[in-house]
Amino acid sequence: MKNVLVGGLPPDVPGWLARRLPGATVEDQPSPAAAAEALRRGGWALVVVDASWLEPELEEALRALHRAPDAPPLLLTAPVDRDGTDAVAFDGIRPARVFAHPLDREALVREAADRLSRGGPAGEGSGGGGGQAAALSSAVAGVWARYRGQVLARVDVLEAAAMGVLEGRLDREGRREAEREAHKLAGSVGTFGFAEGSRLSREAEALLAGPTALGQAEALRLADLAVAIRRELTATPAAPAPSRPPPPSASPETAASGESSPPAGAEGRAGAAEGAGTAPAQAPGPTLLIVDADRDTADRLAMEASARGMRPAVAQGSAEARRVLERTRPDVALLDISVDGGMELLRALSDRFPPVPTIAFTRSDAFTDRVEVARLGGRGFLRKPLAPARAIDAVEPLLRADEAREAAVLAVDDDPAILEAVRFVLEPHGVRVHTLSSPERFWEVLEASAPDVVLLDVDMPRVNGLELCRVLRNDPRWKSVPVVFLTSRTDPTTVQEVFAAGADDFVGKPFVGPELGARIQNRLERVRLQRSLAETDALTGVPNRRGSEEVLERFLRLAAVQGEPMAFAVVDLDCFKAVNDRCGHAVGDEVLARVARLLQKRFWAQDVVARWGGEEFVVGMYGMDKADGVQRLAEALEGLREEQFGAPDKEPFRVTFSAGVAEFGPDGRDLASLYRAADAAMYAAKEAGRDRVLPAGWSPGDAEGPRTVDVLVVEDDPAIARLLQHALETRGLRHEWVANGQRAATLLTGTSPELRAKVVLLDVDLPGLDGLGVLRLLAAERMLERTRVIMLTVRTHEAEVVRALEIGAFDHVSKPFSVPVLLQRIRRALRT
Repeated sequence: MKNVLVGGLPPDVPGWLARRLPGATVEDQPSPAAAAEALRRGGWALVVVDASWLEPELEEALRALHRAPDAPPLLLTAPVDRDGTDAVAFDGIRPARVFAHPLDREALVREAADRLSRGGPAGEGSGGGGGQAAALSSAVAGVWARYRGQVLARVDVLEAAAMGVLEGRLDREGRREAEREAHKLAGSVGTFGFAEGSRLSREAEALLAGPTALGQAEALRLADLAVAIRRELTATPAAPAPSRPPPPSASPETAASGESSPPAGAEGRAGAAEGAGTAPAQAPGPTLLIVDADRDTADRLAMEASARGMRPAVAQGSAEARRVLERTRPDVALLDISVDGGMELLRALSDRFPPVPTIAFTRSDAFTDRVEVARLGGRGFLRKPLAPARAIDAVEPLLRADEAREAAVLAVDDDPAILEAVRFVLEPHGVRVHTLSSPERFWEVLEASAPDVVLLDVDMPRVNGLELCRVLRNDPRWKSVPVVFLTSRTDPTTVQEVFAAGADDFVGKPFVGPELGARIQNRLERVRLQRSLAETDALTGVPNRRGSEEVLERFLRLAAVQGEPMAFAVVDLDCFKAVNDRCGHAVGDEVLARVARLLQKRFWAQDVVARWGGEEFVVGMYGMDKADGVQRLAEALEGLREEQFGAPDKEPFRVTFSAGVAEFGPDGRDLASLYRAADAAMYAAKEAGRDRVLPAGWSPGDAEGPRTVDVLVVEDDPAIARLLQHALETRGLRHEWVANGQRAATLLTGTSPELRAKVVLLDVDLPGLDGLGVLRLLAAERMLERTRVIMLTVRTHEAEVVRALEIGAFDHVSKPFSVPVLLQRIRRALRT
């Protein structure tokens, strides 16, 4: 709780302030003497008193307050003369700001809230040079500390120009250079809190920019101005220490080269989270839960995550992780499944709503573990040892889509100090700031950074900001990007030129941090709204083609770098025109909307589900291969079959879809080629009878030689056989059904077998020849080297299972069985 001392204000103002300043305690003092006594006790975050209370005792307390190193800011309310000058002389009392009567309450509360949010010592006053540093935020003060030498070098140019006039050696180019430096001083030093320095610099700029030749009088005045500016900038006490250290990359050379700054909030996060479930408080990014029994590994992962702008929460076991989950909801998890209860924790993370995307990170490389991780909803499988950077690389694409792309601003100014001040003002708001001090490289950096807002200075060498704005407005791709001008020229002519060039907003130098931040945030909010409207399908609520292509392309680039799989599917509703014709377009729209919701429900939040037009949807699945993608789409199709649709006075009906799934790498290396491969598979599904999902490259069978199927079902129970056939058909697996054991043996064996099967689902109790007899024949003819046999039986005696496995069976499943589990066993057999 922050304490605010108030005295001498109108009776209703203290209570009003208390209501408008949440988190603060406002104490209204009854008299100047009481206020002086309260000041001596200390413990105040802000002091607000009226100048009418400035009696000797309170004046002395305020002067003592000013001398304290941790003094709170002082706000004074006072009358002013008609000419606007202060009517009260503040002898030795340096308020941070003076508010004139009649009191502007809103301005007062804004200033009070800003001062309370900053914390730190008070300023020395808006008029004095030294006190300006206290009006700075700690971050901007840090920028001033770094660029102070460069700024003072500009004062050297002014002094040299004055001497040049006196000695008769200042040429036209020298005068222009001095004018430019005065212009930069006027625009920058006010931002760092030196309002008087900015005013003096403007006077020097006007003197140098005048049409008349400079004589001795002008030279002396210029010299006086240079001395006054230097005194203003050097008499300031040390600025408050920055709240975070300036990043080493943000040097003048970096700004000049056009390189962008590191991600917002990335500085000062080198330390890993200490203690189970803790995270650095300063990191504003997404939360990463790290569960690993190896503390050293966990700490190195946490350090890497912190450097990427994440908040790591570390736990050394599943019980510890569950305690973390009681306090926070992680955005993504990195889990060593070998910890006690690791698989149960993975299930719990996947079952949360919304699910927490989780990557297994373990020394195990057993295929059964990979299958179990996938079955429990894992989004990736990384094998130790692996460099922390590579592990966090795999985590980043799992962050939610709305967090995957942070807002970006490109700031162009030939003054590196201004660029860094802009960066420090905007980055705490989660904005990535790209800086450029060489305007001739504008287009190159623009293409590389793809900003949401462009911030331009008017006056720059070689190419000015107005010209850059016109270039943007002439390009179809960039013509709608908001442009905000940041310049010290605020005359009506310049303002008119700025908006005529196509600007969206205008901020004068020296700028105030909160004002610039608010202006940029307003623009970004409009950009987000426009992008949401432009990139979201209004009917279904999922992204449209424009809104999904960028995310899909990003996942493809990551898959190429990390060597991870990615599946891409094209989904098309079957006979959808008949729905519109029979029931009307309103019902058709409802079908599309419900299909979109079904796909979103069946896939994780990190997968890309989008409508690309008509009844066509696409799904991007990072971390899944083609077989996994077919399985997930088939599960979605089975869910859709259970949905019932209807219209007034019409019979209820159901819909299905056909889909094709392609895989990054085998089927294409870019989005266009993957779409073609998946689209071809989708049309193959239509031709094969619709209502199924096929992988890219699927064919109905060999034209010559024995028939080839993926799965042969040998089962005498027609109901079970039909159930299995339907599940296999949905997943695009070629199959046949045989009800007799002897018939199955005849088809599969002999010198010229009629049928080849990759997997045989073989019941034990069969007419003609039992399953074990068929299995023995296949083993005798060495067919089991290329055919995997999964035994199906109601008998689960250990001896029978052992006998089947000894003969050469690949697996054994007891009846009654779960179809999804059996399909998982079939997929495993097909991959082996």
